[in-house]
Amino acid sequence: MYGDVIDFETLYSALGSNERLNILNELNKSGPLSYTQLKNNCGFVKKRESGRFAYHLRLLTSVNLITLNKNTKKYSLTPFGRTVLAATNELKEAALQFSGKIYVRTSKHKIEEFDSNKIYQSLIREANVPRDLASKITAEAEARISKLENVHLTAPLIREFVNSILVEKGLDEYRNRLTRLGLPVKDVTEKIIQIGLSQGNIRSLRQAAADAVFTDYLLLTQVTSEVLDMHLSGEISLVNTGCWGIMPDSLFFDALALNSFKIKFDLKDPHLPREFNKEDVNFNKAVLSINKMLESVTNEVCIENFIEFLQLIEKVDGKLNVKRVYEFFTNSVLGINPLSNNILTFQINVNNENKIELLKIVFEAYSIYLQKTLKSRIKLIFNIFEKENFSHIIPYIADIIRKGGNIMIAKQPSKSISYMGIRKNFETNEIISSGTIILHSISLNLPRLAYAGTEETFLKSLMKIKLQKICDAVGARKNNLIDLMEKEILYLYEYNNELFSKNFLSIVNLVGLDELTKIATAGNGEEQNRLWIKFMEFSKKVLEEYGKEKGLRILPAVYNDDSSKRFYELDKENIPRGIIEKIGEERYSQAPVLGIKMLDEENIVRWLQSRIETTDGGYHVIVDLDTQEENNLLETMIDKIVSKLSIVKIRRNMISCATCGNKSVIRTKCPRCNSARIITLQTDN
Repeated sequence: MYGDVIDFETLYSALGSNERLNILNELNKSGPLSYTQLKNNCGFVKKRESGRFAYHLRLLTSVNLITLNKNTKKYSLTPFGRTVLAATNELKEAALQFSGKIYVRTSKHKIEEFDSNKIYQSLIREANVPRDLASKITAEAEARISKLENVHLTAPLIREFVNSILVEKGLDEYRNRLTRLGLPVKDVTEKIIQIGLSQGNIRSLRQAAADAVFTDYLLLTQVTSEVLDMHLSGEISLVNTGCWGIMPDSLFFDALALNSFKIKFDLKDPHLPREFNKEDVNFNKAVLSINKMLESVTNEVCIENFIEFLQLIEKVDGKLNVKRVYEFFTNSVLGINPLSNNILTFQINVNNENKIELLKIVFEAYSIYLQKTLKSRIKLIFNIFEKENFSHIIPYIADIIRKGGNIMIAKQPSKSISYMGIRKNFETNEIISSGTIILHSISLNLPRLAYAGTEETFLKSLMKIKLQKICDAVGARKNNLIDLMEKEILYLYEYNNELFSKNFLSIVNLVGLDELTKIATAGNGEEQNRLWIKFMEFSKKVLEEYGKEKGLRILPAVYNDDSSKRFYELDKENIPRGIIEKIGEERYSQAPVLGIKMLDEENIVRWLQSRIETTDGGYHVIVDLDTQEENNLLETMIDKIVSKLSIVKIRRNMISCATCGNKSVIRTKCPRCNSARIITLQTDN
């Protein structure tokens, strides 16, 4: 090439090598690259290939297709090279088209000749379509594809053609099996933006994409069409759909079992230490075990007998100090996706056997954790078995609440309860494993029943039908999860099956029971509470009887999740306005919230306490301290709360400053450093 004259013979010679075309395509895709980067990216990895690679670079440079920047020492395409490469790729595609054959860009990043037999095999292998029907669908798809002009044919596009034919013929069952799971480009772009503006990170982004895929997988393959219709219409809600079909929700684990727990990983985690013996009792083993349990649930790991475990540590390792317990707290929640729902709860038994000194160490360690984090993943539940000892620690609990800590209190609990409000309830004669797997995340829309009629017998018959359908869905879910355990995907449970029983406890969340009773009776609060108790007892009876037939242990509960708002929004579009406006809130009722002054309403407190005692799957009350601005009265308020109700969470709305870490009552800016970079905390979640 001399001056402005192009030596086409030399140019075409330079383009007549697949290796040189690969170099051009790599620079077009990746941008400027150093000699070593370009060499490795193009597959010239062996030393003896260096000479051949250098020859290709010289030839491409000599015809002005690439250039070397002497300052950065990087190669890049010239404008002329970019134009020539685009023209070359167009010529290549034109040659394929004029060959009379159909070519496909595959998901393996290759161009292959179209083969209709692959459609036939896919219909049989993936969707279980009968062979005769598969032949007809294949022939129709091939006929439609052969008529296409100027279309870049891809494997996903062929699948869309086949699915379109299946839909036209009313073969939705086959289409659901064959459909491609994934996200449109627009949705992925939006998720990147949304997560960038939130507290999320790259793990959150990957998890969001995975959740979208497994939500589609659940709704297309893991639930019946009847259950799917109930979910989509808002009769029920499958909560946390991205994990519903592949992971349990929550887990109770007895910390004392860590003494005999030789955690097993087999080949699933070959990089983790294997030196722990069954007799070892130490924080490292406990942290590793808790980390793996948090990875294996979507909501909560509730550690029972925490103080007793610390006493065991003391006997083996000597006196504990605040620093060690603080490090234990911090290390236990490392690696959690910041946008996930995962929480870690420690149950603290307050009785004569547990030393106050050890409790104080836990309080101080937790206080440090709260001061050093913007938002706590760790929750504390106090099981009060001895009132005098509890009176001694009330000031410490008040201090934790002031610092934005998460506190739940259970008075004389006969069954363990999680921070979400789910009770570990088994019959007294049943053998309970150290680890109890809980399936929840399924809710029933009770106000929807009342919109059809208000007569009690009618409502119970409707409720029975819906609860039986829920049992069917929960049974299918249980079988799916056991299958994943046996396939060693949920390997923690399978490898350590002496600790984790497959006799799961399943929970149904009854949403809007308050609204149901208000619509169903014109009576006063006493009558509404009586009906509330009747419906709860009826649901328990139905679930126990029908669940027993299915081999399920399933109970009703009331706790907070996202379904109440979803139900309300769906019903608002279809229910007469006069009825829906009586609700008064933008969501249906779940766990009740009381202000401090309402604790003096004896009837209300009595009704709520009767509901706590009736609801076997779990029921609790949230007491809101926002109206109580005087910090020095918190101790008095806590004592009053515990004297009135047996299971309570304490709420206080606060802000946490991302600049200086200060926590304070709700304001638009941090009172310490005046920063607007704040997050809002609600200390009951």
